[in-house]
Amino acid sequence: MTDGPKISRRSFVKVGAAGVGLLAAAACQPKVVEKIVKETVVVTEQKEVEKVVEKEVTKVVEKEVTKIVEKAAPAPAKEPVTLKLHMRAGNEKNEQAIYVLRPAEFTKETGIQIVLDGIPGGEFMAKLEILAVSGTLGDNTFTTEASWHHSRLVHFGILLAMNDWMDSAGKKRDEWIPSGIDSCDFNGTIYGLPKTAHPAEAYVFLNHKLFEQAGIEIPKLDLEKEKAGQGMTWEQLHDYANKLAKGPTDARDVYGFYPVTTNSQAVVNGIRSFGGWELDEGGKEHPVDTWKDYVMYNYDLLWKNKVSPHATELGAGGIYGLFAAEKLAMMQGGSWYWGGTKEAVGPQDGSGKFAWSIVGLPQGPKFNGWGASLNTHAPIRQSQHPTEACMFQYALADARFSQLVAENHRYLVGRTKEMEEIGDLAKDSFLQLQWVMHFRAQPYRIGRNFRGEEWRAMICNLLDEAYLGVKEPDQAFFDGVKASLDELLMRPIS
Repeated sequence: MTDGPKISRRSFVKVGAAGVGLLAAAACQPKVVEKIVKETVVVTEQKEVEKVVEKEVTKVVEKEVTKIVEKAAPAPAKEPVTLKLHMRAGNEKNEQAIYVLRPAEFTKETGIQIVLDGIPGGEFMAKLEILAVSGTLGDNTFTTEASWHHSRLVHFGILLAMNDWMDSAGKKRDEWIPSGIDSCDFNGTIYGLPKTAHPAEAYVFLNHKLFEQAGIEIPKLDLEKEKAGQGMTWEQLHDYANKLAKGPTDARDVYGFYPVTTNSQAVVNGIRSFGGWELDEGGKEHPVDTWKDYVMYNYDLLWKNKVSPHATELGAGGIYGLFAAEKLAMMQGGSWYWGGTKEAVGPQDGSGKFAWSIVGLPQGPKFNGWGASLNTHAPIRQSQHPTEACMFQYALADARFSQLVAENHRYLVGRTKEMEEIGDLAKDSFLQLQWVMHFRAQPYRIGRNFRGEEWRAMICNLLDEAYLGVKEPDQAFFDGVKASLDELLMRPIS
């Protein structure tokens, strides 16, 4: 700090006022004021300055001081930005890393507040479209491609393109593996970023105790074989299911294997694993003839031999309860089954009720890739805060997000360097298996009219008629399935 003449606060105001007043007076008296200014600039004594002010510009100074005060007043504080995220009600409890932990970190990092808008799953799409029509949508929304939901929202112009933000923020699409980011790409325009693009029910959960009691060697996870599509075969799984089942066919004490037939993601995986496709490439019709091997396989397990329970026979405890009660030796499941199984049974190491492990669902010789079940938290076009909405979407797809999800929920986002980003968790065998399976997935084929909610229900219900013994799975059955599903695709977009 330099030494110099010290001026009291009162005198400082007077000096400042004098300077401004003199400049104002110059407009009317340019010659006189100009001279005064030059003389007073070098004045250092308080008395001399006060004299000049009193004689020349007393009234002008009073007016200009008021202006200075107005200009110097601080601007009112801006309201903090608040983003509304539409999400499936209840997931803030069972997916806390996604809806509690990471949003809290994001708020701490940016000051942006997050409000969750939980919508019941069965009402989600309808509610979003009502909000869109009324112009009352929030800023980000959960999307899924399992029901063609993500594509539908893009079609109706509800989602915000992220290309400009990504360019300005220096974010590249190669942060995520192809099956995920390709599902977000619509002719070069990116809508949303992957929360995950998981391969859905592409795994088999094994009860070690029941295998040991049956004298059957427990299948071992071999990642190299899984990469090559040469893990457990469908024939081996069928053999295990029959050997592990106990009790009479009409009242099993133990079921051998539970195949998921009530979720279209699992149906797509089954169809593709046996060499079929759920839809043609244009999304206009169903190649049902390519489904026959898959349908007959499930028919044999569920109806003919009854070594598998149907979803209607699981009881109050559901699939986890049946598995934990040692009444089910193997079950098909997705990455989210890990949490439910751990809660019902205990850790995989056997320190709970029994030891259990996970291997890949069989990949047949004509395997067409698992369905990449994309989920995002995409920014919405109606958002009043598009930049912040894009920032938040990225936070729910970045490296920190993948760490939290892997640690708390044991599933992967699908980031290119994810196994490096999650640190020691990369040693977990189930995460390693998921990493392999993510690269064995391909984007879903989307129906031409985006009526995915109806399609999901219809495909499961139609095939269930065979699995429940209502109809014989003959050619007439498959012709009927095709006719019904193709007719659905001919309906208008609504």
